[in-house]
Amino acid sequence: MPSDLDDTPTMMPVPAGQALRLHVAAGTVLHAAAGELVLAGPMQWLAGHCHMPRRRVRAGDTWIVPARGWLTVSAIRGGALSVTVPPGWLARLRARLVLPWHRPRPAARPAPLRIPDPARQRR
Repeated sequence: MPSDLDDTPTMMPVPAGQALRLHVAAGTVLHAAAGELVLAGPMQWLAGHCHMPRRRVRAGDTWIVPARGWLTVSAIRGGALSVTVPPGWLARLRARLVLPWHRPRPAARPAPLRIPDPARQRR
């Protein structure tokens, strides 16, 4: 799994008939690059009962994980899953702490010029 510091996609091959368990964060993007996969999870509580939602993804389908938790990826036909983790708290903190001299400075204000009033000089 990628760390909190990068959000580059990781390609995970899943052979036919095999399953893969992943712990995913909310906002993780899953893209089926090839094959046909069944995603089960993350678990949800509905009316006091544990529910494990399932969805089938085919090559080219994308799904964004709504909540963090464990996800089981099963391959109906051999496939590959691209996992892109959203940036973690450390990457967001680094983005906020960018040093001030790295930010573009606002343009300097022009100095106001006094234009002489010709009407006053005629008196």
